[in-house]
Amino acid sequence: NTSLASEAGLETGPAGIVVNDRLQTSDPDIYAGGDCAQILNLVSGRPAFYPLGSMANRQGRVIGTNLAGGDARFAGAVGSFVVKVFDHSLAGAGLTVQNARKAGFDAISVRVAQLDRAHFYPTKQMMHLELVVEKSTRRVLGIQGFGSSSDAMVGRINAVAAILERHPTVDDISNLELAYSPPFSSAMDILNALGNAADNMLAGSYRGIAPEEFEALWTGANNGQCFFLDCRAREDGQPIAAKHPGRWVNIPQDELRGRVDEVPDDREIILVCNTGVRSYEAQLNLRELGRENNRSLQGGMVGLKMSGIEV
Repeated sequence: NTSLASEAGLETGPAGIVVNDRLQTSDPDIYAGGDCAQILNLVSGRPAFYPLGSMANRQGRVIGTNLAGGDARFAGAVGSFVVKVFDHSLAGAGLTVQNARKAGFDAISVRVAQLDRAHFYPTKQMMHLELVVEKSTRRVLGIQGFGSSSDAMVGRINAVAAILERHPTVDDISNLELAYSPPFSSAMDILNALGNAADNMLAGSYRGIAPEEFEALWTGANNGQCFFLDCRAREDGQPIAAKHPGRWVNIPQDELRGRVDEVPDDREIILVCNTGVRSYEAQLNLRELGRENNRSLQGGMVGLKMSGIEV
């Protein structure tokens, strides 16, 4: 679950030795770096602690240069990380939505599930990405991801991590130039799709519901106030509809306009498809037809499966 990704030590009191951007301590003749030093988070502007070997090596060069009479600087970090979780990988950079809000940002997050390369390529794998954005400025505050292709995941996270300290916006992610070839990516890369989804959410045309909130509604907390509408093809949606008669209804997206009378107008409609694309299209159609009270499941059924949620 991408919500497990968080900055190590962010928002704590000092977790290490305080240094300046030359990595000097309060005694200018003593330097500190690596696992014992506290540095600046370049997104939040607050102290942070990142005990990473890669950072220690880069800080070691700065310290060595300064000890030799030079004037090297280490501005801080955005907190990039990646861990292997059995056959999957979890990665991120910048702030999670929870830590962004703790840091005082009016932040939202949007999730996208998409194949990591062309849909017709035999080694394609599903990837899940979450983008954290400040609502008023459209500034990108962080990105997290989970998937089964480690190199593909790290490539996407690193592309965003490299520009985070320059305060990129949602538009920068939507139009980010990435190398394309079917064995490596889709023509509309998942990063570009993530930026587009965030743009749609900020514009109000996309109203999403996160898997964990969906689970709370599905397990009974809604007291029948929600209508779960599966927009997938019959072969995908009907087995679940048959399993949960009266709670789960399958109306394929391409039939929705002609069957809108089957959709109640006195309950919130929770739209579901495989990855979230068709449910977003259904959301637009319903709003055109005057049915405004609806939300689309972010990441779709594959997102639920990734989160360990069953229906």
